[in-house]
Amino acid sequence: MSPGIRNWFRPRTVDRVRDPVGRLQADLQGHDVTAFATEFDVARLGVIATAPMLMSRAERLMLFSLAFGLRPRCYLEIGTFQGGSALIVAAALDALGSDARMYCVDPAPQIAPAHWAQLQQRVQLFEATSPEIIPTVAAAAGMPFDMALIDGDHSYKGAIRDAEAVLPYMAHGSYIIFHDGFFVEVRRAIDDFVGAHPDQLVDFGLLTREITIEQRPKGGPLQWGGLRVVYVR
Repeated sequence: MSPGIRNWFRPRTVDRVRDPVGRLQADLQGHDVTAFATEFDVARLGVIATAPMLMSRAERLMLFSLAFGLRPRCYLEIGTFQGGSALIVAAALDALGSDARMYCVDPAPQIAPAHWAQLQQRVQLFEATSPEIIPTVAAAAGMPFDMALIDGDHSYKGAIRDAEAVLPYMAHGSYIIFHDGFFVEVRRAIDDFVGAHPDQLVDFGLLTREITIEQRPKGGPLQWGGLRVVYVR
């Protein structure tokens, strides 16, 4: 075996001094599910097919999985529109038996009455624009957000403004999820947002690969889609 291959197989250890994410996550409390670790009501996943939203199959499944796996206690959403993403997150929290609260922002929400009936016990809806409303939303929440979905203004300036506005109200060890991470304006905004806070943010990258393509008469095609996750130390 060559020295290079032997070196590759050498046991590896994590340098805790250089691993701030690991240090923070070591302090997180787990949830004991020993008695029912394999139990799950698949009917809870029905919302993935029916939620009114512009997300692909992979994005819907990933959003449900993130909410179910990370168990947010205080969730923020920018860009609720018809309520599809809120319905998916709420369904995941319902499956957990969680009493977590959700705070949703949209300047012109169009949530059907039947869908609002599924959300109203858990969701506080702010019919307003971001980022101006974010301090008011944070005050209403009364605690830091441990998960946020940013799916509002998709311009570079709009996306980075929302991200910067949300960051002061995010808990240590929280997650910011961006929709349409493949879209060039959003991608640049996330890149610059993470680059501006290297000691506070860790870019987990795109967790989904499905895209939709918009063909334009001028300027070439645009790629949409992709959930990209940033971890807040």
